[in-house]
Amino acid sequence: MINKTDNSLYNQIRDDILNGELSQNEKMTEAKLAAKYNVSRTPIREVLRQLEYEYLIKENYIHVPGKEEIRDLFEMRILIEVHSIKKAILLFQQSDIDELKALIHIARNGDFESTMAANQQFHEKIVSATKNPYLKSTYDQLHAVIYLFRKTVVEKERHSLLDEHDEIVDAIEKRDEQRAEMLIKEHLEKDLEFGLYYLG
Repeated sequence: MINKTDNSLYNQIRDDILNGELSQNEKMTEAKLAAKYNVSRTPIREVLRQLEYEYLIKENYIHVPGKEEIRDLFEMRILIEVHSIKKAILLFQQSDIDELKALIHIARNGDFESTMAANQQFHEKIVSATKNPYLKSTYDQLHAVIYLFRKTVVEKERHSLLDEHDEIVDAIEKRDEQRAEMLIKEHLEKDLEFGLYYLG
């Protein structure tokens, strides 16, 4: 995983890829990107590795997943989060549940960046319940695709997004596994369809 020092560079290059600022027909060389972003080649190398890990670069060229590939990646995400919520119901203490509630509150009342961060932390908190580093590593590979959809649903203010988070937490708190599984699955499927609609 990329270190914190290079994180802002990673965010900038990732956003430039997703926003179409970098051409998909242009080879992503370390020298060219180092000159463009006015940095040395070492952090560029690490960013390129991370973006390849997250499916945004393939054979040194930008690779923005198509709709079918996105559906496949989201299928993996849904499987991971449905499994994670079962673990959350078994393992989460009241402090964990209170943390999820606090993140929803931040998302409701914060600015765009705060809402984005709280949304990310909400889902990552649920995944953390697995305590499985291999599963977490697989989830991390989806980071760029998840970010793209998170940005879309927050910017376009998907209806009931945070109400669904409330319902998910309520199901966890009541230890209602069947309802929690259904809610997280429906929540992510709505994110997928909403995002695909706006992303064309």
